[in-house]
Amino acid sequence: MQARPYHIVSTSFSSPSKFLRFHRTPSPARIKIPRVISISIPDTTDHASSSVSLDIIDDPVAAFWDYQFLFMSQRSETTEAVTLRVVDGAVPSDFPSGTYYLTGPGLFTDDHGSTVHPLDGHGYLRAFSIDGVDKEVKFMARYVRTEAQVEEHDPETNTWRFTHRGPFSVLKGGKRLGNTKVMKNVANTSVLRWGGKLLCLWEGGDPYEIELGTLDTTGRFDMINGRDSSMDNRSNDRDTRDIAAGLLKPILHGVFKMPPKRLLSHYKLDAKRNRLITASCNAEDMLLPRSNFTFYGK
Repeated sequence: MQARPYHIVSTSFSSPSKFLRFHRTPSPARIKIPRVISISIPDTTDHASSSVSLDIIDDPVAAFWDYQFLFMSQRSETTEAVTLRVVDGAVPSDFPSGTYYLTGPGLFTDDHGSTVHPLDGHGYLRAFSIDGVDKEVKFMARYVRTEAQVEEHDPETNTWRFTHRGPFSVLKGGKRLGNTKVMKNVANTSVLRWGGKLLCLWEGGDPYEIELGTLDTTGRFDMINGRDSSMDNRSNDRDTRDIAAGLLKPILHGVFKMPPKRLLSHYKLDAKRNRLITASCNAEDMLLPRSNFTFYGK
């Protein structure tokens, strides 16, 4: 089944000539890449075979515009459920009813010239509610109201100004000297429904809880539940890395506001024991040649 998107996507982009040019030999407008498919011809004598060549056109210009559509900022939300119109096909008669949740980065450029890496894009949650009886699909989409999203978005003017550098981005014309806002929890990595809760996870921080019906953000959800410091008991045999870790911890936590343990977005559902398995890593290990992981079961 195919359905038309509810949002109207702008097709206004900067000209490719405004992007950085690389010193390379210009490629032709169309490059034909032959692909050989062997088709056997029945023959009881010598079992001969022949080949048919199919031309696949790889257009660099088309590939450029496809990439622009892949990472487009979504400025609008769908706060009320809308029914998608079927363009081709139909919902299968035996398709189960339920809701499919999809999260990912939704914003890459602000209104002041800054562009961030897709991994730092604010979390954009979508819900596809499938009715297997009436053969309908309803759609909703909301931004996850993280602390960074609330700070960088003005709901009255619907404008954005990036203030967090993020671990993968640098602000254009933003405050660099003295800007300690590096870790930007955007809740854009994965989505999980467990124990009656809907959670949007991020690779390196607490997940955010979402209301099931409205997709409103409830707030941070503490999955570690205070076990980040009580479980860090090491032996008295300390090496150089332990000393370096002891020096880094107060800097990362006090200056850069990083939690002692960074919850990861990777999880596993243990269906046999009906429990959720999650993991965290130590914040200082991102700067040290070692890794410490703590696993939790709920």
